[in-house]
Amino acid sequence: MQISTYIRALFGVFAVACALVPAAHATTLTASERSVLAAVNDVREAHQLRPLGVDPALVRAARAHSTTLMARDVFTHGALGERLAEYGVRGPVYGENLAWGTGSRATAASIVQGWMASSGHRANLLRPGWTRIGIGRRVGTFLGHGGATVVTADFAGH
Repeated sequence: MQISTYIRALFGVFAVACALVPAAHATTLTASERSVLAAVNDVREAHQLRPLGVDPALVRAARAHSTTLMARDVFTHGALGERLAEYGVRGPVYGENLAWGTGSRATAASIVQGWMASSGHRANLLRPGWTRIGIGRRVGTFLGHGGATVVTADFAGH
């Protein structure tokens, strides 16, 4: 009797673990997304700001937006607040940086360098109140350029 109870308990733990793996994987950053995060946090550290933590809801929203931009062949923020709310993102303040490029202009370092060269994007990167980030990076044909990279970085905090 004890062995069957043990087996059922073990099976239950295994089932729960299997159910959690897809959810965890869905919000784990890819290697290229981690590169963008590292570049963002390097810039923040250089300006004595705390690093940003990954927010799963922001990751889902950022990935979906990059996918939409690429699929529709458009480059726009759209209704940021409404879009983030659809993914359950909590504020109270939000921001977003977008980038796209090909070749050397598609690297994490180049993207963040471009953001730093733009006053609005720079302000987003260096906002002290941000605590969380989601990054979505997609590669494909964009605006007639094959092998293009589209990146969305969604920020939240206060």
